[in-house]
Amino acid sequence: MVLKYYLETYGCSLNAADSDIIIGRLEAIEGQRVKDIREAELILLNTCGVKEPTEDKIIHRLEQLGQGSTPIIVTGCLPKISPDRIEKAIPEYAALLGPQSIDTLASIVQRILHGARGIRQIESDNSYKLKWLVGPPDSVICTIPICEGCLGSCAYCAVKFARGKVRSYSISSIHRIIERCVHLGYREIRLTSQDAAVFGNDTGETLTGLMQSIATIEGNHKYRLGMFNPNIVMSSINDLLESMKNEHFFKFFHIPLQSGSDKILKTMKRRYIASDWVNIVERVRKRFKNPTIATDIIVGFPGENETDFKETLELIQSVRPSVINISKYGDRPNTLASQSNEKVDTSVKKNRSRILTKIANEIITESNEAWVGWSGPIMITEKGSKGGMLGRNESYKIVVVNEDLKLGTIVDVEITSSKRTHLNGKVIS
Repeated sequence: MVLKYYLETYGCSLNAADSDIIIGRLEAIEGQRVKDIREAELILLNTCGVKEPTEDKIIHRLEQLGQGSTPIIVTGCLPKISPDRIEKAIPEYAALLGPQSIDTLASIVQRILHGARGIRQIESDNSYKLKWLVGPPDSVICTIPICEGCLGSCAYCAVKFARGKVRSYSISSIHRIIERCVHLGYREIRLTSQDAAVFGNDTGETLTGLMQSIATIEGNHKYRLGMFNPNIVMSSINDLLESMKNEHFFKFFHIPLQSGSDKILKTMKRRYIASDWVNIVERVRKRFKNPTIATDIIVGFPGENETDFKETLELIQSVRPSVINISKYGDRPNTLASQSNEKVDTSVKKNRSRILTKIANEIITESNEAWVGWSGPIMITEKGSKGGMLGRNESYKIVVVNEDLKLGTIVDVEITSSKRTHLNGKVIS
């Protein structure tokens, strides 16, 4: 009997990959994903717990769904971060699963279909869940986890409670999965994790070794490496960059800063100073022409004063990364920062966010303008939400072309104009 289920996903690329694994696990028991929730015999919400606004959105959604009679499984990070809030929102939940409990999904679904409710399986089942990964249909983008967990103890982060200690997949298993994905026609392979830098810490393998291995896979695909923290790659950055000279790698580097103040970085327990971050960015820029540097900033962290914020502004204006993700600090359950008695006033956080956003937009706009007149190859990866097709150049910049092109096609374009969010190009061959 075919099981019709509905799946919603919230959060990061690691969560998106987990949803692809959930789909594969349910396919093995004849599960069929439906787009219309009214057709579903089972609802799954794959949740995120990084920020409070996202949690609030998920809780509101659960309250809505809980008014119906279809059984609901809540999985992902939130069951391990805020289980009490989930139970309050939806007392009649079918099951709560942690992000490492996907292998048990088959047996749990059978119990639910026989009437069981209130099942909790939030601890790891210690299985190799990557074997269930299936790429998304009608797409040339595939997201592959390389590891879970982190080595950090950041004062503001609750995800460490959900994902736990580092668990790396072997280079050989990742290599095999990528070969399969490339064979199936996927062209952009996103290598995801909480922190790519910790890959292999538990197995004796290295991120550089992984990059060297997958660089040998033949095909017209490209890799986008996910975020890595500065402190862990300091000793191996030159070897890592050397391995990424290969044409299969987008020259995209997501290196979070979080604050330009060493005092705040110490309070955050980030284990590096601002100059370490600058050093890595400089090495990337020395090695590659026009790399995309992405970074993250938290404004209004407990104890952040005007001097600390000014240091962040000055550093961002000096280094000028071309992608800047800005978050206003918000308490997360059971974190050290949430217990601080030096909280920054909400109005101050909002004002600092506005100031930094204005500067970030100016930097990003200027960065994109510098691409006008450039010509070269792009890979078409998505349909544009407002028409046209979206492609990526070697630096992972979004290029919009107003032609009907097949996904996965590589075409030469000339950049004719730029916006804050993307570049506009015309096909020249």
